[in-house]
Amino acid sequence: MKDLRKEAGFTQKLLASKIGISRETVVAIENEHPKTLNSLNLEVVNAWWKNCRTLVSEASQISFKLQVIKYFHL
Repeated sequence: MKDLRKEAGFTQKLLASKIGISRETVVAIENEHPKTLNSLNLEVVNAWWKNCRTLVSEASQISFKLQVIKYFHL
């Protein structure tokens, strides 16, 4: 998720404000903090995706989708 954010050109603070979470939560998600990941919901992931998808390469889009599938066991 960090790579997607960075490639899209967002700082942690800017993306956090766009999706309605704290910068600290973005940091915890990107660092795969277990407690934060356990409470992560699809709404946050979807908002992250909506804000970044048009600004990144197809390879990054695929990588992000694979991360989500792996995490949520889809």
